[in-house]
Amino acid sequence: MKFSLIVATFGRSIELDRLFASLASQSYRDFEVIVVDQNEDDRVRRIVDRFSEQMTILYRRSPKGLSRARNVGLRDVQGDIVAFPDDDCWYAPDVLSFVAGRLKSDSSLDGLTGCSVDGDGRLSQGRWSADTHLVNRYNIWTSATSYTIFLRSAAVRTVGEFDEKLGVGSGSRWGAGEEVNFLLSAMRAGATVRYDPALRVSHPEPLQKFDDKAFARGRLYNRGFGRVLGINRYPWHFVLYSLSRPMVGCLLSLLKGDIARSRYYWIATSQRMLGWSDRG
Repeated sequence: MKFSLIVATFGRSIELDRLFASLASQSYRDFEVIVVDQNEDDRVRRIVDRFSEQMTILYRRSPKGLSRARNVGLRDVQGDIVAFPDDDCWYAPDVLSFVAGRLKSDSSLDGLTGCSVDGDGRLSQGRWSADTHLVNRYNIWTSATSYTIFLRSAAVRTVGEFDEKLGVGSGSRWGAGEEVNFLLSAMRAGATVRYDPALRVSHPEPLQKFDDKAFARGRLYNRGFGRVLGINRYPWHFVLYSLSRPMVGCLLSLLKGDIARSRYYWIATSQRMLGWSDRG
């Protein structure tokens, strides 16, 4: 059972080096890394050269855009399991072994997802379910993010490609949600995917403070969230639920006098609404 790990990268060196070091330390060795470089310099090439004797690495280039880069990587997949590690995430030594073991032991599963933790083992990048379950269109939002998704290649082929209008660097108004949209498409085509919180991939918590950078990220990501709700025709009750959570956070933060946090939650609420209602 071979893994194909598609890594789209832009603007990072130290983080990519950390990811590669974690891959070189995997106890499970049957994998290939497909690196899709979106930089104009040779920073990635130097890292690839340094690790090329420790693992199989295919080097590719693409125009900017996370979904575009992943689509370039998908063309070279030779493995049985496909994953999409971020260039600033990293794997514990047993991650690939864990996934391979679960998928080998249960042929009914087409994929496995896990949760995100920071360098200290604390949950990062949003809310995560505490229980193992099959992923559906409602619990997917607390059960998957791009770098915690592992899919059999047959399920990936049923989807084809990522929507290049979604995601970071797309040039559109929708700066996130491409991986959830992809996973939803796979499940619509019949894929059975299980979430297991014991599967943990490390990634820094991006929301360290509520500043202009966080507000800008909040606009892009939440508008993408809303767009995916619209594309996938989520019912009214779930759309309202998705809007009400950050709205409650906005009001509670305001009552506590935490203006910056309140502003962030307002951005989340309003941008989700804009993304959902945007038919552009």
